[in-house]
Amino acid sequence: MTQTIASNSQVALLDRKAAGRLTWSGPLLMLFARSAFAVIAQCLVAAIYLVRGSATPWHDAGAWLPVYATLIDAGCIGLLWWLTRREGIRLLDLTGFDRKRLGRDVLLGLALIPPSLLIILAGNFSSNLLVYGTLGLPDIFQPLPFWAALYGVLVFPLLWGITEQTTYNGYLLPRFQALSGSTGLAVAVVAFSWSFQHVVLPLTLDPDFMLYRMLSPLLFSTFITLVYLRIRRILPLAVAHWLMDGGDAFVRTLWPLLR
Repeated sequence: MTQTIASNSQVALLDRKAAGRLTWSGPLLMLFARSAFAVIAQCLVAAIYLVRGSATPWHDAGAWLPVYATLIDAGCIGLLWWLTRREGIRLLDLTGFDRKRLGRDVLLGLALIPPSLLIILAGNFSSNLLVYGTLGLPDIFQPLPFWAALYGVLVFPLLWGITEQTTYNGYLLPRFQALSGSTGLAVAVVAFSWSFQHVVLPLTLDPDFMLYRMLSPLLFSTFITLVYLRIRRILPLAVAHWLMDGGDAFVRTLWPLLR
Protein backbone atom coordinates (compact mmCIF):
# COMPACT_ATOMS: atom_id res chain seq x y z
CA MET A 1 0.00 0.00 0.00
CA THR A 2 1.47 3.39 -1.00
CA GLN A 3 1.89 6.24 1.46
CA THR A 4 -0.89 8.31 -0.13
CA ILE A 5 -3.37 5.44 0.12
CA ALA A 6 -2.32 4.52 3.67
CA SER A 7 -2.57 8.12 4.92
CA ASN A 8 -6.20 8.42 3.83
CA SER A 9 -7.31 4.91 4.79
CA GLN A 10 -10.00 4.31 7.40
CA VAL A 11 -7.40 2.83 9.76
CA ALA A 12 -5.26 5.98 9.53
CA LEU A 13 -8.29 8.26 9.89
CA LEU A 14 -9.50 6.42 12.98
CA ASP A 15 -6.01 6.69 14.47
CA ARG A 16 -5.99 10.46 13.89
CA LYS A 17 -9.49 10.68 15.32
CA ALA A 18 -8.34 8.89 18.49
CA ALA A 19 -5.31 11.20 18.71
CA GLY A 20 -7.53 14.30 18.38
CA ARG A 21 -6.05 15.38 15.03
CA LEU A 22 -9.27 14.58 13.15
CA THR A 23 -12.39 16.28 14.49
CA TRP A 24 -15.75 17.33 13.11
CA SER A 25 -14.65 20.95 12.60
CA GLY A 26 -12.70 20.34 9.37
CA PRO A 27 -15.29 18.26 7.49
CA LEU A 28 -18.13 20.53 8.60
CA LEU A 29 -16.20 23.58 7.40
CA MET A 30 -15.48 21.91 4.06
CA LEU A 31 -18.99 20.52 3.55
CA PHE A 32 -20.42 23.62 1.87
CA ALA A 33 -17.14 25.41 1.15
CA ARG A 34 -17.36 24.94 -2.62
CA SER A 35 -20.88 26.39 -2.62
CA ALA A 36 -19.69 29.39 -0.61
CA PHE A 37 -16.67 29.94 -2.87
CA ALA A 38 -18.99 29.73 -5.90
CA VAL A 39 -21.20 32.55 -4.60
CA ILE A 40 -18.16 34.67 -3.68
CA ALA A 41 -16.62 34.17 -7.14
CA GLN A 42 -19.87 35.09 -8.88
CA CYS A 43 -20.11 38.18 -6.66
CA LEU A 44 -16.65 39.29 -7.77
CA VAL A 45 -17.54 38.97 -11.45
CA ALA A 46 -20.91 40.67 -10.87
CA ALA A 47 -19.10 43.57 -9.17
CA ILE A 48 -16.98 44.03 -12.31
CA TYR A 49 -20.13 44.14 -14.44
CA LEU A 50 -21.75 46.57 -12.02
CA VAL A 51 -18.77 48.94 -12.21
CA ARG A 52 -18.94 48.72 -16.00
CA GLY A 53 -22.57 49.83 -15.90
CA SER A 54 -24.39 46.56 -16.60
CA ALA A 55 -28.12 46.62 -15.87
CA THR A 56 -28.07 42.89 -15.03
CA PRO A 57 -24.67 42.28 -13.41
CA TRP A 58 -25.65 39.11 -11.54
CA HIS A 59 -27.09 37.42 -14.63
CA ASP A 60 -24.16 38.53 -16.77
CA ALA A 61 -21.69 37.14 -14.24
CA GLY A 62 -23.29 33.68 -14.30
CA ALA A 63 -22.27 33.19 -17.93
CA TRP A 64 -18.62 33.23 -16.89
CA LEU A 65 -18.86 30.15 -14.66
CA PRO A 66 -16.37 28.13 -16.78
CA VAL A 67 -13.79 30.88 -16.15
CA TYR A 68 -14.43 31.92 -12.54
CA ALA A 69 -14.74 28.24 -11.59
CA THR A 70 -10.95 28.31 -11.24
CA LEU A 71 -11.36 30.74 -8.32
CA ILE A 72 -13.64 28.18 -6.67
CA ASP A 73 -11.05 25.47 -7.17
CA ALA A 74 -8.26 27.69 -5.84
CA GLY A 75 -10.25 28.43 -2.68
CA CYS A 76 -10.96 24.74 -2.14
CA ILE A 77 -7.36 23.67 -2.72
CA GLY A 78 -6.15 26.29 -0.25
CA LEU A 79 -8.65 25.17 2.38
CA LEU A 80 -7.87 21.49 1.83
CA TRP A 81 -4.14 22.23 2.13
CA TRP A 82 -4.73 23.90 5.50
CA LEU A 83 -7.00 21.12 6.77
CA THR A 84 -4.65 18.34 5.74
CA ARG A 85 -1.72 20.11 7.42
CA ARG A 86 -3.76 20.20 10.63
CA GLU A 87 -4.10 16.43 10.38
CA GLY A 88 -0.39 16.03 9.72
CA ILE A 89 -0.74 14.69 6.18
CA ARG A 90 -0.15 16.06 2.66
CA LEU A 91 -2.74 17.36 0.24
CA LEU A 92 -1.64 14.66 -2.21
CA ASP A 93 -2.56 11.99 0.36
CA LEU A 94 -6.25 12.73 -0.27
CA THR A 95 -5.96 11.39 -3.82
CA GLY A 96 -4.72 7.88 -3.03
CA PHE A 97 -2.40 8.24 -6.02
CA ASP A 98 -0.50 5.07 -6.88
CA ARG A 99 2.09 5.44 -9.66
CA LYS A 100 2.06 1.70 -10.28
CA ARG A 101 -1.65 1.85 -11.12
CA LEU A 102 -1.47 4.95 -13.33
CA GLY A 103 -2.31 3.22 -16.62
CA ARG A 104 -5.02 1.05 -15.11
CA ASP A 105 -6.57 4.02 -13.33
CA VAL A 106 -6.77 6.01 -16.57
CA LEU A 107 -8.44 3.03 -18.29
CA LEU A 108 -10.83 2.66 -15.35
CA GLY A 109 -11.70 6.34 -15.69
CA LEU A 110 -12.54 5.81 -19.36
CA ALA A 111 -14.63 2.76 -18.46
CA LEU A 112 -16.59 4.82 -15.93
CA ILE A 113 -17.75 7.30 -18.56
CA PRO A 114 -20.60 5.26 -20.18
CA PRO A 115 -22.37 4.29 -16.92
CA SER A 116 -21.75 7.78 -15.52
CA LEU A 117 -23.33 9.43 -18.57
CA LEU A 118 -26.37 7.16 -18.34
CA ILE A 119 -26.83 7.99 -14.66
CA ILE A 120 -26.30 11.72 -15.24
CA LEU A 121 -28.82 11.77 -18.10
CA ALA A 122 -31.31 9.79 -16.01
CA GLY A 123 -30.96 12.34 -13.22
CA ASN A 124 -31.23 15.29 -15.59
CA PHE A 125 -34.29 14.06 -17.50
CA SER A 126 -36.17 12.78 -14.45
CA SER A 127 -35.52 16.02 -12.55
CA ASN A 128 -36.59 18.12 -15.51
CA LEU A 129 -39.77 16.07 -15.83
CA LEU A 130 -40.49 16.48 -12.13
CA VAL A 131 -39.81 20.23 -12.00
CA TYR A 132 -40.83 21.44 -15.47
CA GLY A 133 -43.08 18.63 -16.68
CA THR A 134 -41.03 18.08 -19.85
CA LEU A 135 -38.08 15.94 -20.96
CA GLY A 136 -36.12 18.88 -22.34
CA LEU A 137 -33.07 20.15 -20.45
CA PRO A 138 -32.42 23.74 -19.30
CA ASP A 139 -29.33 25.32 -20.82
CA ILE A 140 -26.67 25.79 -18.14
CA PHE A 141 -23.97 27.41 -20.27
CA GLN A 142 -24.34 30.82 -21.92
CA PRO A 143 -22.45 32.28 -24.91
CA LEU A 144 -18.88 33.37 -24.20
CA PRO A 145 -16.06 34.98 -26.23
CA PHE A 146 -13.84 32.51 -28.05
CA TRP A 147 -10.93 32.72 -25.60
CA ALA A 148 -13.25 32.13 -22.62
CA ALA A 149 -14.96 29.19 -24.33
CA LEU A 150 -11.54 27.71 -25.12
CA TYR A 151 -10.52 28.10 -21.47
CA GLY A 152 -13.78 26.46 -20.47
CA VAL A 153 -12.93 23.41 -22.58
CA LEU A 154 -9.19 23.04 -21.99
CA VAL A 155 -8.59 24.27 -18.43
CA PHE A 156 -11.85 24.39 -16.46
CA PRO A 157 -12.81 20.68 -16.73
CA LEU A 158 -9.35 19.40 -15.76
CA LEU A 159 -9.02 21.52 -12.62
CA TRP A 160 -12.68 21.08 -11.73
CA GLY A 161 -12.64 17.30 -12.02
CA ILE A 162 -9.56 16.89 -9.84
CA THR A 163 -10.59 19.42 -7.19
CA GLU A 164 -14.24 18.38 -6.94
CA GLN A 165 -13.46 14.67 -6.66
CA THR A 166 -10.74 15.35 -4.10
CA THR A 167 -13.03 17.58 -2.04
CA TYR A 168 -16.06 15.32 -1.81
CA ASN A 169 -14.60 11.85 -2.19
CA GLY A 170 -10.97 12.25 -1.14
CA TYR A 171 -11.60 14.47 1.87
CA LEU A 172 -15.22 14.59 3.00
CA LEU A 173 -16.52 11.07 2.43
CA PRO A 174 -13.88 9.06 4.33
CA ARG A 175 -13.87 11.56 7.20
CA PHE A 176 -17.63 11.53 7.68
CA GLN A 177 -17.41 7.75 7.52
CA ALA A 178 -14.71 7.64 10.21
CA LEU A 179 -16.25 10.29 12.46
CA SER A 180 -19.86 9.03 12.30
CA GLY A 181 -19.11 5.32 12.12
CA SER A 182 -21.78 5.03 9.43
CA THR A 183 -21.05 4.57 5.73
CA GLY A 184 -24.69 5.18 4.79
CA LEU A 185 -24.79 8.49 6.64
CA ALA A 186 -21.49 9.56 5.09
CA VAL A 187 -22.75 8.80 1.57
CA ALA A 188 -26.05 10.60 2.19
CA VAL A 189 -24.43 13.74 3.63
CA VAL A 190 -21.75 14.02 0.94
CA ALA A 191 -24.13 13.26 -1.94
CA PHE A 192 -26.53 15.95 -0.65
CA SER A 193 -23.77 18.53 -0.21
CA TRP A 194 -22.33 17.72 -3.64
CA SER A 195 -25.74 18.07 -5.28
CA PHE A 196 -26.53 21.29 -3.39
CA GLN A 197 -23.37 22.83 -4.83
CA HIS A 198 -25.01 22.81 -8.26
CA VAL A 199 -27.75 25.15 -7.01
CA VAL A 200 -25.21 27.98 -7.02
CA LEU A 201 -23.47 27.03 -10.29
CA PRO A 202 -24.47 29.67 -11.23
CA LEU A 203 -26.82 31.12 -8.62
CA THR A 204 -29.89 32.41 -10.48
CA LEU A 205 -32.54 32.93 -7.74
CA ASP A 206 -35.00 31.10 -10.00
CA PRO A 207 -36.76 28.61 -7.66
CA ASP A 208 -37.60 26.08 -10.38
CA PHE A 209 -34.11 26.14 -11.87
CA MET A 210 -32.53 25.89 -8.42
CA LEU A 211 -34.70 22.88 -7.56
CA TYR A 212 -33.80 21.23 -10.85
CA ARG A 213 -30.10 21.86 -10.21
CA MET A 214 -30.44 20.36 -6.72
CA LEU A 215 -32.20 17.18 -7.81
CA SER A 216 -30.48 16.37 -11.11
CA PRO A 217 -27.01 15.45 -9.72
CA LEU A 218 -28.27 13.30 -6.81
CA LEU A 219 -28.12 9.98 -8.64
CA PHE A 220 -24.63 10.57 -9.96
CA SER A 221 -23.31 11.99 -6.68
CA THR A 222 -24.50 8.88 -4.88
CA PHE A 223 -23.12 6.56 -7.56
CA ILE A 224 -19.65 8.13 -7.65
CA THR A 225 -19.31 8.11 -3.85
CA LEU A 226 -20.05 4.38 -3.87
CA VAL A 227 -17.45 3.86 -6.58
CA TYR A 228 -14.89 5.76 -4.50
CA LEU A 229 -15.61 3.63 -1.44
CA ARG A 230 -14.79 0.59 -3.56
CA ILE A 231 -11.51 1.84 -5.07
CA ARG A 232 -10.33 4.60 -2.68
CA ARG A 233 -8.46 6.45 -5.47
CA ILE A 234 -9.29 9.78 -7.06
CA LEU A 235 -7.52 9.50 -10.42
CA PRO A 236 -10.09 7.26 -12.22
CA LEU A 237 -12.95 9.45 -11.02
CA ALA A 238 -11.13 12.66 -11.98
CA VAL A 239 -10.35 11.32 -15.47
CA ALA A 240 -14.01 10.48 -16.10
CA HIS A 241 -15.15 13.79 -14.62
CA TRP A 242 -12.64 15.79 -16.68
CA LEU A 243 -13.55 14.21 -20.01
CA MET A 244 -17.31 14.40 -19.44
CA ASP A 245 -17.22 18.06 -18.37
CA GLY A 246 -14.81 18.88 -21.19
CA GLY A 247 -17.09 17.29 -23.78
CA ASP A 248 -20.13 19.07 -22.39
CA ALA A 249 -18.36 22.44 -22.36
CA PHE A 250 -17.13 21.89 -25.94
CA VAL A 251 -20.59 21.10 -27.29
CA ARG A 252 -22.32 23.93 -25.45
CA THR A 253 -19.80 26.78 -25.62
CA LEU A 254 -17.00 26.23 -28.15
CA TRP A 255 -18.68 24.27 -30.93
CA PRO A 256 -21.28 26.99 -31.66
CA LEU A 257 -18.39 29.43 -32.23
CA LEU A 258 -16.60 27.06 -34.61
CA ARG A 259 -19.54 26.27 -36.86
